[in-house]
Amino acid sequence: MERTHTIAGAPEVRLAVRVRGMSHEHRFFDEVASTTRLTEEFIVIRLRDRVDPDSELHITNMRTQVGGTYRVAWINMRSDEGLHAVGLELLDPEGEIWEPGSIPEGVDSAGGPPVALLECQRCHKRVSTPLPEAEAESLGEGFTIARHCEPCRATTAWTIAVEAPPESAQPESEAAPASSTGKRQYTKEQRQKGRAPLRMPIKTIRHRYGAMVFDVAETINVSRTGVYFATDQSYEVGGEVKVIMPYHPNGVAIPVVARVVRQDEPSGTTGKRVAIHLTP
Repeated sequence: MERTHTIAGAPEVRLAVRVRGMSHEHRFFDEVASTTRLTEEFIVIRLRDRVDPDSELHITNMRTQVGGTYRVAWINMRSDEGLHAVGLELLDPEGEIWEPGSIPEGVDSAGGPPVALLECQRCHKRVSTPLPEAEAESLGEGFTIARHCEPCRATTAWTIAVEAPPESAQPESEAAPASSTGKRQYTKEQRQKGRAPLRMPIKTIRHRYGAMVFDVAETINVSRTGVYFATDQSYEVGGEVKVIMPYHPNGVAIPVVARVVRQDEPSGTTGKRVAIHLTP
């Protein structure tokens, strides 16, 4: 029976672990890393060495000195300050790896797991699917997950399919100056930059008419510097907002400052589409 792992919405748990295995460069490594999410059968860690999806690693809890064999379910190939986010599925425990009370009870499932458009790197089939085993903040460019592919009849590597965004979703800071006809021109490099179609909860905080206004919405696509989301509220182009993404009601994430660069009102709907640019 296939196991379903729920990491999305799980609180952070920082524990030191020893990680041993073969790197992407086929080099044996032995390093101490830290967990970020923790369940009985699935963990997320930050790892200096890049590893291949569906490979196996040996993890040892530095406190209990008990370990087990884990499978690399997913990894973000792009490092963040020299560390890769890695999702690991427990295959063969050697005992009670985690101390009683170290694993949080339950997860915050409000809003559901993030949904992403994935593409098989072997046959290029695409499928939109929820990813309960993925840490939402690790999704995006570089995210690679090992999943079964029906056409390939094998477990293959899948990445988030990045598509060129519509003009309405392109932040002005990423657009070329307007031409003599008044229309913005986009270079080939800018078109290829694209955005990852990801659906996850987002919360914005802003001042309006002297009051604090909150909005919990859902993203449509995301890039490293911008977000495009659906909302029922109106936003002022050029206005400053604070953003929490992914948003969990019981989370403690620090808001990021952003600027509204576009608001669309698609015909046939009462909702709006807002593009924001994340400021450094």
